[in-house]
Amino acid sequence: MFSNLAIDVALGLIFIYLLYSLLASVVQELIARIFNSRARLLTKGLRRMLEEDDHSKDLGWFGKFTFFNWFYELGWSVVYFFEPFRKNPFLRKFYSTPSIRNLGENSATSRPAYISPQIFSQTMLHLLRGSVKEHAGTDAQAVKTALTLNTLHLVPDTQEHLLQLFEDAHHNIPAFRINMESWFNETMTRASGWYRKQTQTWLLFIGITIAALFNVDSIAIARILMKDKNVRTEMVQLATSRTPAYSAITDTLIRKNILHPDSAFFRADTSLRVFVGDTSLIGVYAMLRNDAGDAANVLGISRACITDTSSGHPVLRCGYTHPFQQNSWLIFGGWCITALAISLGAPFWFDLLGKVVKFRTTPPPDNSSGTRQ
Repeated sequence: MFSNLAIDVALGLIFIYLLYSLLASVVQELIARIFNSRARLLTKGLRRMLEEDDHSKDLGWFGKFTFFNWFYELGWSVVYFFEPFRKNPFLRKFYSTPSIRNLGENSATSRPAYISPQIFSQTMLHLLRGSVKEHAGTDAQAVKTALTLNTLHLVPDTQEHLLQLFEDAHHNIPAFRINMESWFNETMTRASGWYRKQTQTWLLFIGITIAALFNVDSIAIARILMKDKNVRTEMVQLATSRTPAYSAITDTLIRKNILHPDSAFFRADTSLRVFVGDTSLIGVYAMLRNDAGDAANVLGISRACITDTSSGHPVLRCGYTHPFQQNSWLIFGGWCITALAISLGAPFWFDLLGKVVKFRTTPPPDNSSGTRQ
Protein backbone atom coordinates (compact mmCIF):
# COMPACT_ATOMS: atom_id res chain seq x y z
CA MET A 1 0.00 0.00 0.00
CA PHE A 2 1.35 3.42 -1.00
CA SER A 3 0.69 6.13 1.59
CA ASN A 4 2.87 9.17 1.67
CA LEU A 5 2.53 12.88 2.10
CA ALA A 6 2.13 13.85 -1.58
CA ILE A 7 -0.52 11.22 -2.33
CA ASP A 8 -2.58 12.03 0.77
CA VAL A 9 -2.41 15.79 0.09
CA ALA A 10 -3.47 15.20 -3.51
CA LEU A 11 -6.30 12.93 -2.40
CA GLY A 12 -7.55 15.53 0.08
CA LEU A 13 -7.51 18.33 -2.49
CA ILE A 14 -9.19 16.18 -5.15
CA PHE A 15 -11.93 15.24 -2.69
CA ILE A 16 -12.53 18.92 -1.87
CA TYR A 17 -12.73 19.78 -5.56
CA LEU A 18 -15.10 16.88 -6.22
CA LEU A 19 -17.34 17.87 -3.31
CA TYR A 20 -17.67 21.49 -4.37
CA SER A 21 -17.89 20.60 -8.08
CA LEU A 22 -20.93 18.46 -7.27
CA LEU A 23 -22.37 21.29 -5.19
CA ALA A 24 -21.82 23.73 -8.07
CA SER A 25 -23.40 21.28 -10.52
CA VAL A 26 -26.52 21.00 -8.36
CA VAL A 27 -26.79 24.80 -8.18
CA GLN A 28 -26.23 25.07 -11.93
CA GLU A 29 -28.94 22.46 -12.58
CA LEU A 30 -31.40 24.36 -10.38
CA ILE A 31 -30.63 27.54 -12.33
CA ALA A 32 -31.03 25.66 -15.63
CA ARG A 33 -34.46 24.43 -14.54
CA ILE A 34 -35.59 27.85 -13.36
CA PHE A 35 -34.65 29.48 -16.69
CA ASN A 36 -35.51 26.43 -18.85
CA SER A 37 -32.01 26.57 -20.36
CA ARG A 38 -32.25 23.36 -22.38
CA ALA A 39 -35.38 24.49 -24.20
CA ARG A 40 -33.74 27.85 -24.91
CA LEU A 41 -30.64 26.17 -26.37
CA LEU A 42 -32.86 23.96 -28.50
CA THR A 43 -34.65 27.06 -29.77
CA LYS A 44 -31.29 28.66 -30.54
CA GLY A 45 -30.28 25.61 -32.57
CA LEU A 46 -33.53 25.68 -34.53
CA ARG A 47 -33.13 29.41 -35.08
CA ARG A 48 -29.72 28.79 -36.59
CA MET A 49 -31.28 26.18 -38.89
CA LEU A 50 -34.48 27.84 -39.96
CA GLU A 51 -33.92 31.57 -39.65
CA GLU A 52 -31.15 34.05 -40.26
CA ASP A 53 -29.28 34.41 -36.98
CA ASP A 54 -26.02 36.04 -38.11
CA HIS A 55 -25.99 39.58 -36.73
CA SER A 56 -22.33 40.30 -37.49
CA LYS A 57 -23.23 42.06 -40.74
CA ASP A 58 -25.17 44.64 -38.69
CA LEU A 59 -21.85 45.82 -37.25
CA GLY A 60 -20.39 46.66 -40.64
CA TRP A 61 -16.61 47.01 -40.49
CA PHE A 62 -16.59 46.19 -36.75
CA GLY A 63 -18.14 42.80 -37.54
CA LYS A 64 -14.72 41.60 -38.67
CA PHE A 65 -13.51 41.56 -35.05
CA THR A 66 -14.40 38.76 -32.63
CA PHE A 67 -14.36 41.17 -29.67
CA PHE A 68 -17.24 43.31 -30.99
CA ASN A 69 -19.14 40.28 -32.27
CA TRP A 70 -19.04 38.64 -28.84
CA PHE A 71 -20.65 41.58 -27.07
CA TYR A 72 -23.12 42.13 -29.88
CA GLU A 73 -24.22 38.51 -29.83
CA LEU A 74 -24.44 38.66 -26.03
CA GLY A 75 -26.88 41.54 -26.40
CA TRP A 76 -28.98 39.55 -28.86
CA SER A 77 -28.95 36.61 -26.43
CA VAL A 78 -30.61 38.86 -23.86
CA VAL A 79 -33.18 39.96 -26.44
CA TYR A 80 -33.95 36.36 -27.42
CA PHE A 81 -34.25 35.39 -23.75
CA PHE A 82 -37.34 37.60 -23.45
CA GLU A 83 -38.48 37.39 -27.09
CA PRO A 84 -37.40 34.00 -28.48
CA PHE A 85 -39.32 34.48 -31.76
CA ARG A 86 -38.31 38.07 -32.47
CA LYS A 87 -38.05 38.52 -36.25
CA ASN A 88 -38.58 34.75 -36.61
CA PRO A 89 -42.12 34.22 -37.98
CA PHE A 90 -41.41 30.75 -39.33
CA LEU A 91 -39.90 29.59 -36.03
CA ARG A 92 -43.01 30.81 -34.21
CA LYS A 93 -45.15 28.86 -36.70
CA PHE A 94 -42.95 25.78 -36.20
CA TYR A 95 -43.43 25.86 -32.42
CA SER A 96 -47.18 26.50 -32.84
CA THR A 97 -47.80 23.21 -34.64
CA PRO A 98 -49.53 20.56 -32.47
CA SER A 99 -46.69 18.07 -32.92
CA ILE A 100 -44.26 20.51 -31.22
CA ARG A 101 -46.58 22.45 -28.92
CA ASN A 102 -47.89 19.29 -27.25
CA LEU A 103 -44.35 18.25 -26.28
CA GLY A 104 -44.13 21.10 -23.77
CA GLU A 105 -44.42 20.12 -20.14
CA ASN A 106 -46.93 22.82 -19.22
CA SER A 107 -47.89 26.40 -20.01
CA ALA A 108 -44.91 27.77 -18.07
CA THR A 109 -42.46 25.63 -20.06
CA SER A 110 -44.40 25.37 -23.29
CA ARG A 111 -41.28 24.88 -25.40
CA PRO A 112 -39.89 21.33 -25.19
CA ALA A 113 -36.29 20.62 -24.18
CA TYR A 114 -36.04 17.73 -26.62
CA ILE A 115 -37.37 17.12 -30.13
CA SER A 116 -36.66 13.87 -31.93
CA PRO A 117 -35.30 14.05 -35.50
CA GLN A 118 -38.39 12.19 -36.71
CA ILE A 119 -40.74 14.76 -35.16
CA PHE A 120 -38.68 17.58 -36.70
CA SER A 121 -38.85 16.13 -40.23
CA GLN A 122 -42.53 15.31 -39.85
CA THR A 123 -43.36 18.83 -38.71
CA MET A 124 -41.35 20.40 -41.52
CA LEU A 125 -43.12 18.17 -44.05
CA HIS A 126 -46.54 19.11 -42.65
CA LEU A 127 -45.69 22.81 -42.81
CA LEU A 128 -44.40 22.59 -46.39
CA ARG A 129 -47.29 20.47 -47.59
CA GLY A 130 -49.91 22.49 -45.77
CA SER A 131 -48.59 25.82 -47.03
CA VAL A 132 -49.92 24.98 -50.50
CA LYS A 133 -53.66 25.28 -49.92
CA GLU A 134 -54.71 24.43 -53.45
CA HIS A 135 -52.47 21.74 -54.88
CA ALA A 136 -52.97 18.77 -57.09
CA GLY A 137 -50.82 15.72 -57.38
CA THR A 138 -48.52 14.02 -54.92
CA ASP A 139 -46.85 15.20 -51.70
CA ALA A 140 -43.59 15.54 -53.62
CA GLN A 141 -45.20 18.01 -56.03
CA ALA A 142 -46.69 19.97 -53.12
CA VAL A 143 -43.31 20.20 -51.36
CA LYS A 144 -41.59 21.21 -54.58
CA THR A 145 -44.16 23.97 -55.14
CA ALA A 146 -43.89 25.21 -51.55
CA LEU A 147 -40.11 25.41 -51.72
CA THR A 148 -39.97 26.94 -55.19
CA LEU A 149 -42.57 29.62 -54.45
CA ASN A 150 -41.36 29.99 -50.85
CA THR A 151 -44.91 29.99 -49.53
CA LEU A 152 -43.62 29.78 -45.94
CA HIS A 153 -41.48 32.92 -46.40
CA LEU A 154 -38.26 31.15 -45.42
CA VAL A 155 -35.02 33.11 -45.43
CA PRO A 156 -33.13 32.60 -48.71
CA ASP A 157 -30.38 30.41 -47.20
CA THR A 158 -32.87 28.01 -45.57
CA GLN A 159 -35.03 27.88 -48.68
CA GLU A 160 -32.03 27.07 -50.87
CA HIS A 161 -30.75 24.42 -48.45
CA LEU A 162 -34.13 22.66 -48.26
CA LEU A 163 -34.36 22.73 -52.04
CA GLN A 164 -30.95 21.10 -52.28
CA LEU A 165 -31.94 18.43 -49.76
CA PHE A 166 -35.11 17.78 -51.77
CA GLU A 167 -33.12 17.46 -54.99
CA ASP A 168 -30.59 15.15 -53.27
CA ALA A 169 -33.53 12.93 -52.33
CA HIS A 170 -34.63 12.85 -56.00
CA HIS A 171 -38.05 14.18 -54.97
CA ASN A 172 -38.61 11.12 -52.78
CA ILE A 173 -40.44 12.15 -49.59
CA PRO A 174 -39.02 9.42 -47.23
CA ALA A 175 -35.49 10.19 -48.45
CA PHE A 176 -36.16 13.92 -48.06
CA ARG A 177 -37.20 13.35 -44.44
CA ILE A 178 -34.00 11.37 -43.80
CA ASN A 179 -31.95 14.24 -45.22
CA MET A 180 -33.73 16.73 -42.95
CA GLU A 181 -33.16 14.45 -39.95
CA SER A 182 -29.44 14.26 -40.71
CA TRP A 183 -29.33 18.06 -40.96
CA PHE A 184 -31.16 18.32 -37.63
CA ASN A 185 -28.80 15.83 -35.96
CA GLU A 186 -25.73 17.75 -37.12
CA THR A 187 -27.08 21.04 -35.77
CA MET A 188 -28.17 19.55 -32.46
CA THR A 189 -24.77 17.95 -31.96
CA ARG A 190 -23.33 21.47 -32.09
CA ALA A 191 -26.12 22.70 -29.81
CA SER A 192 -25.02 20.15 -27.19
CA GLY A 193 -21.53 21.65 -27.47
CA TRP A 194 -22.99 25.10 -26.87
CA TYR A 195 -24.70 23.78 -23.75
CA ARG A 196 -21.47 22.23 -22.44
CA LYS A 197 -19.68 25.54 -23.01
CA GLN A 198 -22.49 27.43 -21.29
CA THR A 199 -22.43 24.99 -18.38
CA GLN A 200 -18.67 25.40 -17.94
CA THR A 201 -19.06 29.20 -17.89
CA TRP A 202 -21.81 28.92 -15.30
CA LEU A 203 -19.66 26.58 -13.20
CA LEU A 204 -16.82 29.12 -13.24
CA PHE A 205 -19.03 31.91 -11.91
CA ILE A 206 -20.79 29.61 -9.44
CA GLY A 207 -17.37 28.25 -8.41
CA ILE A 208 -15.96 31.64 -7.43
CA THR A 209 -19.17 32.39 -5.51
CA ILE A 210 -19.04 29.07 -3.65
CA ALA A 211 -15.33 29.48 -2.94
CA ALA A 212 -15.96 32.87 -1.35
CA LEU A 213 -19.10 31.86 0.57
CA PHE A 214 -17.65 28.59 1.90
CA ASN A 215 -14.09 29.95 2.17
CA VAL A 216 -12.64 27.17 0.00
CA ASP A 217 -9.08 28.48 -0.13
CA SER A 218 -7.01 25.97 -2.11
CA ILE A 219 -3.70 27.46 -0.99
CA ALA A 220 -4.59 27.31 2.71
CA ILE A 221 -6.08 23.81 2.37
CA ALA A 222 -2.92 22.51 0.69
CA ARG A 223 -0.75 24.01 3.43
CA ILE A 224 -2.95 22.51 6.16
CA LEU A 225 -2.86 19.06 4.56
CA MET A 226 0.92 19.21 4.22
CA LYS A 227 1.48 20.31 7.83
CA ASP A 228 -1.11 18.33 9.81
CA LYS A 229 -1.00 14.53 9.66
CA ASN A 230 -4.24 14.13 11.65
CA VAL A 231 -6.12 16.33 9.17
CA ARG A 232 -4.74 14.32 6.27
CA THR A 233 -5.87 11.08 7.87
CA GLU A 234 -9.39 12.39 8.55
CA MET A 235 -9.72 13.79 5.03
CA VAL A 236 -8.67 10.45 3.52
CA GLN A 237 -11.26 8.68 5.68
CA LEU A 238 -13.93 11.20 4.68
CA ALA A 239 -13.08 10.82 0.99
CA THR A 240 -13.18 7.03 1.21
CA SER A 241 -16.53 6.97 3.02
CA ARG A 242 -18.25 9.44 0.66
CA THR A 243 -16.97 8.08 -2.66
CA PRO A 244 -19.83 5.54 -3.19
CA ALA A 245 -22.51 8.22 -2.69
CA TYR A 246 -20.70 10.65 -4.99
CA SER A 247 -20.42 7.94 -7.62
CA ALA A 248 -24.21 7.68 -7.85
CA ILE A 249 -24.62 11.46 -7.97
CA THR A 250 -21.92 11.93 -10.60
CA ASP A 251 -23.22 9.19 -12.87
CA THR A 252 -26.92 10.06 -12.59
CA LEU A 253 -26.88 13.81 -12.21
CA ILE A 254 -24.08 14.74 -14.58
CA ARG A 255 -22.88 12.03 -16.95
CA LYS A 256 -26.31 10.82 -18.08
CA ASN A 257 -27.63 14.38 -18.21
CA ILE A 258 -25.40 15.41 -21.13
CA LEU A 259 -26.30 13.29 -24.14
CA HIS A 260 -28.04 10.04 -24.80
CA PRO A 261 -26.53 7.87 -27.56
CA ASP A 262 -29.72 7.80 -29.62
CA SER A 263 -30.75 11.42 -29.22
CA ALA A 264 -29.89 14.56 -31.13
CA PHE A 265 -30.09 16.75 -28.05
CA PHE A 266 -31.46 16.22 -24.54
CA ARG A 267 -33.97 13.44 -24.02
CA ALA A 268 -37.11 14.40 -22.14
CA ASP A 269 -36.87 11.18 -20.13
CA THR A 270 -33.26 11.51 -18.98
CA SER A 271 -32.19 9.87 -15.74
CA LEU A 272 -32.05 13.32 -14.21
CA ARG A 273 -35.79 13.77 -14.52
CA VAL A 274 -36.51 10.24 -13.33
CA PHE A 275 -34.00 9.97 -10.50
CA VAL A 276 -33.45 13.52 -9.40
CA GLY A 277 -36.66 15.52 -9.30
CA ASP A 278 -36.81 19.05 -7.97
CA THR A 279 -37.36 17.87 -4.39
CA SER A 280 -34.65 15.21 -4.58
CA LEU A 281 -32.26 17.73 -6.11
CA ILE A 282 -32.68 19.93 -3.05
CA GLY A 283 -32.04 16.84 -0.90
CA VAL A 284 -28.77 16.19 -2.75
CA TYR A 285 -27.84 19.82 -2.21
CA ALA A 286 -28.53 19.51 1.53
CA MET A 287 -26.38 16.36 1.74
CA LEU A 288 -23.48 18.08 -0.04
CA ARG A 289 -23.83 21.13 2.21
CA ASN A 290 -23.56 18.83 5.22
CA ASP A 291 -20.43 17.18 3.78
CA ALA A 292 -18.96 20.61 3.08
CA GLY A 293 -19.50 21.49 6.73
CA ASP A 294 -17.78 18.28 7.84
CA ALA A 295 -14.81 19.01 5.58
CA ALA A 296 -14.54 22.58 6.89
CA ASN A 297 -14.58 21.30 10.47
CA VAL A 298 -11.80 18.83 9.71
CA LEU A 299 -9.68 21.51 8.06
CA GLY A 300 -10.44 24.08 10.74
CA ILE A 301 -11.03 26.87 8.23
CA SER A 302 -13.74 29.29 9.28
CA ARG A 303 -14.72 32.90 9.69
CA ALA A 304 -15.42 34.43 13.09
CA CYS A 305 -16.16 37.77 14.70
CA ILE A 306 -14.24 38.76 17.85
CA THR A 307 -14.27 41.79 20.09
CA ASP A 308 -10.94 43.62 19.97
CA THR A 309 -10.19 45.64 23.11
CA SER A 310 -6.53 46.39 22.35
CA SER A 311 -7.29 50.02 21.55
CA GLY A 312 -9.13 50.57 24.82
CA HIS A 313 -12.53 50.51 23.15
CA PRO A 314 -14.34 47.31 22.19
CA VAL A 315 -14.35 46.91 18.41
CA LEU A 316 -16.05 44.04 16.64
CA ARG A 317 -13.73 42.55 14.01
CA CYS A 318 -14.69 39.81 11.60
CA GLY A 319 -12.15 37.77 9.69
CA TYR A 320 -10.46 34.44 9.19
CA THR A 321 -9.41 32.44 12.21
CA HIS A 322 -6.81 30.11 10.69
CA PRO A 323 -3.17 31.29 10.78
CA PHE A 324 -2.72 30.20 7.14
CA GLN A 325 -5.35 32.78 6.11
CA GLN A 326 -3.85 36.09 7.06
CA ASN A 327 -2.98 37.42 3.61
CA SER A 328 -6.10 38.60 1.75
CA TRP A 329 -4.40 38.34 -1.66
CA LEU A 330 -3.44 34.72 -1.03
CA ILE A 331 -6.98 34.00 0.10
CA PHE A 332 -8.39 35.48 -3.11
CA GLY A 333 -5.84 33.53 -5.13
CA GLY A 334 -6.91 30.34 -3.36
CA TRP A 335 -10.55 31.07 -4.20
CA CYS A 336 -9.66 31.59 -7.87
CA ILE A 337 -7.80 28.27 -7.98
CA THR A 338 -10.86 26.58 -6.47
CA ALA A 339 -13.17 28.22 -9.02
CA LEU A 340 -11.00 27.04 -11.91
CA ALA A 341 -10.92 23.53 -10.44
CA ILE A 342 -14.73 23.49 -10.07
CA SER A 343 -15.15 24.59 -13.70
CA LEU A 344 -13.45 21.35 -14.80
CA GLY A 345 -16.55 19.50 -13.63
CA ALA A 346 -17.29 16.75 -11.15
CA PRO A 347 -16.70 13.82 -13.58
CA PHE A 348 -13.08 14.91 -14.06
CA TRP A 349 -12.40 14.99 -10.31
CA PHE A 350 -14.33 11.78 -9.63
CA ASP A 351 -12.31 9.87 -12.22
CA LEU A 352 -9.07 11.35 -10.87
CA LEU A 353 -10.06 10.49 -7.29
CA GLY A 354 -10.68 6.89 -8.30
CA LYS A 355 -7.25 6.64 -9.89
CA VAL A 356 -5.50 8.13 -6.85
CA VAL A 357 -7.38 5.87 -4.44
CA LYS A 358 -6.55 2.82 -6.56
CA PHE A 359 -2.87 3.81 -6.70
CA ARG A 360 -2.82 4.46 -2.95
CA THR A 361 -4.30 1.04 -2.13
CA THR A 362 -2.11 -0.88 -4.59
CA PRO A 363 0.41 -3.03 -2.72
CA PRO A 364 4.05 -2.20 -3.46
CA PRO A 365 5.90 -4.50 -5.87
CA ASP A 366 7.99 -7.30 -4.41
CA ASN A 367 11.62 -6.41 -5.10
CA SER A 368 13.08 -9.41 -3.34
CA SER A 369 15.65 -11.23 -5.45
CA GLY A 370 14.52 -14.64 -4.28
CA THR A 371 16.11 -17.21 -2.00
CA ARG A 372 19.86 -17.55 -2.31
CA GLN A 373 21.21 -20.96 -3.18
